[in-house]
Amino acid sequence: MSVWLPPCPVSPTTPSPHFALATCTSDPEAQPSGGRRVPFGWTAAPVPVAGERPPVRLAWSSGTRAPAAVLRFTVACDDREEKRVTVRTAVTGTELGTVDVRFADPHQRFGLYLESSKAEVAVREGVALEVTRGTSPLWIFIGPDSPVSHRPCLLPAAEGDPTAELFTRLASLDSIQPFGWMEGCVLDALSEMERSFPQQADRIGIALTAHLGRYISDGDIHYEDPRSKPVVNRYYGIEATLPVVAIADRDHDHPAVRRAVEDWRARADDEGCVRDAPTTAEGCYTVAYPMAFVARRWKSPELAALARAQLLTRRERLFSGGALHLRLLPDSTRIYRDWARAYAWYLLGLVRTARVLDGHEETEDLWREAREVAAMLLDLQTPDGLWFCFVNEPSSGVETSGSAGIAAALALGCETGRFGDEIGQAARRAWGGLVNRLTPDGWLSGSSQANKGGEAFQRSGGTACISGCGHGADGAARGSARTVGRPCARHGGGRLSLEFHP
Repeated sequence: MSVWLPPCPVSPTTPSPHFALATCTSDPEAQPSGGRRVPFGWTAAPVPVAGERPPVRLAWSSGTRAPAAVLRFTVACDDREEKRVTVRTAVTGTELGTVDVRFADPHQRFGLYLESSKAEVAVREGVALEVTRGTSPLWIFIGPDSPVSHRPCLLPAAEGDPTAELFTRLASLDSIQPFGWMEGCVLDALSEMERSFPQQADRIGIALTAHLGRYISDGDIHYEDPRSKPVVNRYYGIEATLPVVAIADRDHDHPAVRRAVEDWRARADDEGCVRDAPTTAEGCYTVAYPMAFVARRWKSPELAALARAQLLTRRERLFSGGALHLRLLPDSTRIYRDWARAYAWYLLGLVRTARVLDGHEETEDLWREAREVAAMLLDLQTPDGLWFCFVNEPSSGVETSGSAGIAAALALGCETGRFGDEIGQAARRAWGGLVNRLTPDGWLSGSSQANKGGEAFQRSGGTACISGCGHGADGAARGSARTVGRPCARHGGGRLSLEFHP
């Protein structure tokens, strides 16, 4: 029998005192188009295309402080355009600035910096939001049923301890992400933090239960797919099964776990590679790792061998010319050469799967491959500890979500004792670089957008957004690194000590 606590109606942590929440006036009858659904039934509103409907209006109470601040809002539905939102004062119509919102995902945050004089006018008059580039409305959360950090607000630009806020955001529903690989990154981060910070384990455990309870009830899974379409009791593709680790950790006989195993078997090709149409690096993390985890819980040699096969077949298919590619298409074309997030998925899959299978399945070849890839990435690490969006292309810009995933894998390998001192120091440098890119309220900035816009868009250097998956990987890196404070002599592993006080 599965036992789940009921979903929490709000974030299970105390709201940050830094948020100055806005009240929102919008069209109450509007509904998302194309069969899309707002997650969890939370209240949302469409920011309209200019001239089509009245703009969304935000207002603040008269006692609101108005120092320099970031006007923050959070997207509620999948969006597949390069949009621009123009922000004007609600009374005089003075333009305060514009926000580029490109190929946005649900729960993704965007913001506009307002110097103190503009923030003061915004509070006095309120603001109006319209889409001035794009052909359809942009849906945003407006509350009051969503977590505080999801709602439109002013965030004082100079306030907040970013590392403490990182913990607060993660250990709550603030960090909820679309079900699948994005939410899986956050669940992994929470699991690492629960293990690494025993003094906070109860709080983190409550957050884990709150996250899972949003998607699972009475043995059923309810969520929205990557296009915000409702899904019940099936997995939209191989990227959807990463949360199976967190589910199986609590109940390895849960119907969602059994459905995942059925789905993997149905998608396996003649070489045992579980895939959709292309073979992808994501499957190292979203298939091999949860498959290995279930294999351990079920004591299934067959599933353990199949988990290994995911990594070995992807190594053969995705590496060419000394470089990793994100995808091998059915026509044998490889794309996204040297993309940082591809390396993150590949290395996280190797390390997490090998760690789960150690002592139960042959893993030396997996660890050897992980060390070789880690060593290659060390040579490409930038002076500030991070990696470029395409790791061999400085013109693509430093990118934080892939860097956070790589850092998490390096820290995990050190913790396990399989990586040496040099890799441990690289993980430490990466953490330092990531801390420098935390926003005052604890989100990881500087990520490239989801790859809905294609490879050319990723190469354009557009790495200015806040990433939920990068936020989760950042937390996982932090949680893992926190526990690696002792030498690991068994495999010559290094000592890595990074203090974090939530």
